[in-house]
Amino acid sequence: MSYIRVHNNKWQSIIRIKGHPTLAKSFKSKTDAKRWANETELKIRREDAGVAKIKFPSFRDISLRYLNEVSIHKKCHKDERYTINSLSREAWSEYPINKITPSIIGKYRDRQREVVKNNTINRKLDVVSTIYTTCKKEWGYPVINPVLSIRRPKMPEPLTRRLSEREINLLLKGNRTSEQLRTIIELALETGMRQGEILRIHPEHLKRHTLFIPVAKTKPRTIPLTKRAKEILKGAALPFNIRQDRLTKQFKRLCDHYGIKGVRFHTLRHQSLTDFMKVKKLDVPSTMLIAGHSDPRMLLRIYNNLKVEDVAKKLELMSEKAEHIYNGKKIN
Repeated sequence: MSYIRVHNNKWQSIIRIKGHPTLAKSFKSKTDAKRWANETELKIRREDAGVAKIKFPSFRDISLRYLNEVSIHKKCHKDERYTINSLSREAWSEYPINKITPSIIGKYRDRQREVVKNNTINRKLDVVSTIYTTCKKEWGYPVINPVLSIRRPKMPEPLTRRLSEREINLLLKGNRTSEQLRTIIELALETGMRQGEILRIHPEHLKRHTLFIPVAKTKPRTIPLTKRAKEILKGAALPFNIRQDRLTKQFKRLCDHYGIKGVRFHTLRHQSLTDFMKVKKLDVPSTMLIAGHSDPRMLLRIYNNLKVEDVAKKLELMSEKAEHIYNGKKIN
């Protein structure tokens, strides 16, 4: 509530509203004091009711601000810039950010299903969600993130495709494979490094038994090297003289030429990390160190590729060993 009183030969307006500090202001005239009290009290009550008149920017404008102030400092800036440029062509990007509802985003998701894959849709929704989170937490806009209220497209099953020994020999020894591409492919199989990480290797990153990766997906890391990996790196002309998009195209053409289906460059990483666990018998923490994963579930879900039949055979072998031990016989 508000009231007026005479104080020190002036008209003083006093406003007391529960949950707010007391406000007071003095005026020469009673009319001015009443006007200020009425307007200020109304503004406070409107804010409490959530209907304060805040000027909300359009999604297009706020996404450009995010691009210039936040994204520019991130490693994924180029990817986010591409995504934001795509989002800015949508009609709903002209709406104020407080007027974009889950229904609008849901319809956008459904339209996207006709032209791109689910993982691409989810990446676009991730950017929208990040922008809304930044608006609320850093820039003070009282908005509700519409992405949180919609169903996300189902992600595809993790890749379980493995290269056969014949396919690996074709990629490494075929006459269509250039020397540089052969080196990169073998290094990927030997280290489990990502495509972008391999292309950023410089001679100074190589130590006696390790390799420092300054630009990784999450954070810089150092990985141990096998004997063969050290030999490959010592004989390579670093850094590799090829762009990532060009490497992707060359690898695809090579696979197409040799009739190798269902494989992309990232398959080499899957194969390498799976082999570290299944062939070289590395434990999960050691393989996580090489992979750069902080969550073991990622490693077990994508790279271990355990099959029920394999587990059954191991259990059978363990049972046989246990039976021999119980019978007083020791087996190797």
